[in-house]
Amino acid sequence: MGEGLRIGFVSLHTSPIASPGSADAGGMNVVELNAALALAAAGHQVDLITRRDHPGEPAVEQLAEGVRLLNLDAGPPHPMAKSASEELIEPFRAAMARLPGNYDVIHSHHWFSGVAALPLARQWRLPHVQSFHSVAAPSGSTSLADGEPAESPGRVAGEALSARESDLVIAVSHAERRAVELRYHRFDGIDVVHPGVDTEQFHPLRAGQRHWAWDDTGGCYFLFAARLQPLKGPDLAIRMMAEIPEYDRPQLIVAGEASADFADYEASLHALVGELGLTDKVTFLGSQSRDELASMLRGACALINPSYSETFGIICLEAEASGVPPIAARTGGIPEAVLDGKTGILLDDRDPASWAAAAQSVRNDGVLRQRLTSAAREFACQHTWTVMAQGLEDSYRRVIAAFNEGNRA
Repeated sequence: MGEGLRIGFVSLHTSPIASPGSADAGGMNVVELNAALALAAAGHQVDLITRRDHPGEPAVEQLAEGVRLLNLDAGPPHPMAKSASEELIEPFRAAMARLPGNYDVIHSHHWFSGVAALPLARQWRLPHVQSFHSVAAPSGSTSLADGEPAESPGRVAGEALSARESDLVIAVSHAERRAVELRYHRFDGIDVVHPGVDTEQFHPLRAGQRHWAWDDTGGCYFLFAARLQPLKGPDLAIRMMAEIPEYDRPQLIVAGEASADFADYEASLHALVGELGLTDKVTFLGSQSRDELASMLRGACALINPSYSETFGIICLEAEASGVPPIAARTGGIPEAVLDGKTGILLDDRDPASWAAAAQSVRNDGVLRQRLTSAAREFACQHTWTVMAQGLEDSYRRVIAAFNEGNRA
């Protein structure tokens, strides 16, 4: 295994400990925190370097043995819209420059972090690793299927810089790797390391365990769990419900909230529910803690994931670990997280009737549901955070060796 590494994770615009589904927190936060914990369990030291976004946050928090959270003073000590985070790059870099820089490798998450940290990695003579977690749609694109729209003017150029200048890019899926190759013409020095799932936290309902249900009856419900923004497609999940006959219509639980950039969109979803006459069948519950999300998942009939674009779709893996089949869009890295017809159902269209038919088939066909449930759990158990941490360590050791060899040449 070798001597433990000192690793700096950089996360400028969102704290790794922020609750997924709130503001701009999502799968990236889940990956950062759990990968750090798994790396520490393997004998490494990880600093999670982020921005202080609440006045009371300490400069240093010890999250676990081997894992520290460093809250840097960069910009105002309150949450900022993602669209405003570009202006924080230089102050964040200045704050980060005051750190000792005694790492073996710097691993930036998202382009904001990469642009901020790359010059410091060079100054400290360290290899720089970049993970994007989502790649922006091309400039001028109006299709959500092309990826997440750039939230600020510098994103495409910032991603290009990070892709070109980093010593290694780590993608969370082969689909993300292809996107980096296509958009930024980097064809080597890209490793794929799939995210993991905590199979102890996310597990099927156990004997004697309380069933989470919106009305405490233990009844069936569908679950949508993601940030409320157009890219995630919550409107399709709602329209799907209108296609199910009223006499057989279950509850749809929407777990997630909008960031400041999408407050109007969240209001439009509530209006859509009213227009479709679904006020008694669609319940908005906001962002949930990890434990509460796990409880909600294991009680659901199916997870509904109609996202236009996903680099991986970690919520699908969490559903599978819970023994819950995902009904998801066949896009991006989702086919690497969901085996169509084996662990869940993937759909190629965005017709609410098709989604309703798929969701109802999982709900009402006990044989199909049992087959998917068993395979889903088995598949998820092959994708643990320990497996991801080993993949990251292998990538780090290779890039460190190559970087040091290059400096000696």
